[in-house]
Amino acid sequence: MTDALTGKQDVQRILAYAESIAKESRKALTIEFNQKHKGIPFNTVPKVLQDSLITWFIRRDKNVKVRPGTVNTRVGEVRASFSAEAKDVHFEILATALFKTSDTAPEAPCYLKEMNVTIGRPK
Repeated sequence: MTDALTGKQDVQRILAYAESIAKESRKALTIEFNQKHKGIPFNTVPKVLQDSLITWFIRRDKNVKVRPGTVNTRVGEVRASFSAEAKDVHFEILATALFKTSDTAPEAPCYLKEMNVTIGRPK
C-alpha cells in the first residue's frame, strides 16, 4: 500500500505539476505567436496574450482554473499575471513576453522575441 500524501507534500506535487505545464505552455504560446500573431499591433498584445494563455490551459487541463489578473506594459514588453487553482491549491502564473517593435507607437507591428511563463508562490 502507498502512504497518503500529507497536505504539504500534496501542495508541492501540484506546484511541481503546474511548473511543468507552465514550461509546456511557454513553448506552445511561442509557436502560436510566431505563427498566428506575427506583426500584430503592440497595443493588442496584452489581450491576445491573456486570451491565448487562458485558452491553452483550458485545452491542456480542465482541472487547472486560470483567471486573468493584472497586465503591465512597456514598449516591447508585456507582463501579465493570472490567478490559478488546482485541487484547492491557489497559485499565480506570471507571463513575460518581449517583443521587437519597429516604432514606439502603440499600434506599431511587433514580433515575439522571447516568452517566459512561471509559477508564483501559492497564495
